[in-house]
Amino acid sequence: MSKSKTHVFFVLYRNELEKLWVRRMRALIIALLVIVVGGTFIAYRNYQASQGQVQNGIAQIKSQIAQERSQLAHMHNGKTKKLLEEELRGNQSALRQMEQNPPNPGTVFVRQQLSSLQSSVKHTPSSQLGTTLQQIAIARYQLVHGITIYHPSDHGGYRIVGQIFGGTTMLLLGLVALGLTGDRMSSEIEGGTVGSLLLHAPWRRFVYLAKLGAALTVTWTFMAVLAVGFFLMATAVMGTGNPMNPHAVGLRLKMAGGEISVPVQTFHLLPQWSYDLATFGLALLVMGTFVAIFLALSMVTRSTVFSLIVGAVLVISNILGHALGPIAIANPAMFLPLMQVWTGQEAFDYQMVVPLSAAIIVLLIWTAVALIAGLWTARRLDV
Repeated sequence: MSKSKTHVFFVLYRNELEKLWVRRMRALIIALLVIVVGGTFIAYRNYQASQGQVQNGIAQIKSQIAQERSQLAHMHNGKTKKLLEEELRGNQSALRQMEQNPPNPGTVFVRQQLSSLQSSVKHTPSSQLGTTLQQIAIARYQLVHGITIYHPSDHGGYRIVGQIFGGTTMLLLGLVALGLTGDRMSSEIEGGTVGSLLLHAPWRRFVYLAKLGAALTVTWTFMAVLAVGFFLMATAVMGTGNPMNPHAVGLRLKMAGGEISVPVQTFHLLPQWSYDLATFGLALLVMGTFVAIFLALSMVTRSTVFSLIVGAVLVISNILGHALGPIAIANPAMFLPLMQVWTGQEAFDYQMVVPLSAAIIVLLIWTAVALIAGLWTARRLDV
């Protein structure tokens, strides 16, 4: 590409960025605030609910201890009394552990947990052995990194970023990407303004590529701002969280006798900050694929209404994954929360296990098809 043609391309690209910003600025700001505030509020409510469950558990144990003490006061049978005393001591020990850290009732002591897990391995069914070994590996990791106590439901700035970009929020981001891209070419064609753009482009595909680059820039920037917003909001509400808390990834879950089993040594551990970063990177990848698809729809159909409807159906088809059967692997929307593929959660949601490499290949194929279709149609554009 010559220097003059490169200059023309960047002029077109800058023009598309300016148009996107002017036409979508208010909608993007509103979407940003709604997703960040709403997502953090939901996470905080879930956090409070988990705290409430623990408090209820403490209340139940206290009630049980009071009943056992009352029974012991009127009991004279030596054997039964001894069993009840052992049960009372167990409940008192559990209560002390739960009340050890008042702000975070339900705190888990990692050394005791590791000891308990190691002693239970011999009696663990083979279908659950992988899960137990995973928990042992996590406990050892925590001790190596100085994490001796933690709260299982503890949320914070670090943890929430991975949850947002590895969960159902990706459906909302897919719809945001559709709103940014679904009318990029069709509106120009329907409004008759594409001709003036082509007058300034030495190659017609420059117009298409400039629109693609601008849509990717705005979408990815929106996601980056979203990540920072979630981190700051969650930190203000629930604290920063532990950046070294481990996450198990690379699980290959299998259906075994109607239950999910985790084969041994099929996972590795990532610290929380690395997990969040990987989740964000995979989210950028999948959104890039959808931007390419939506722009191709806008180019090929030349109809804003049609491209928006088809794009919305494609995004929403994610929630129908379990009904698609084996063909679900060909649906890019199945991989909107791409981190679920890596962590193996797809087995729970769709009874389908896809390696991360296969999921990325599917997305790259869709991206290539969308680019080819869009560029080929752009070359034949007759205005």
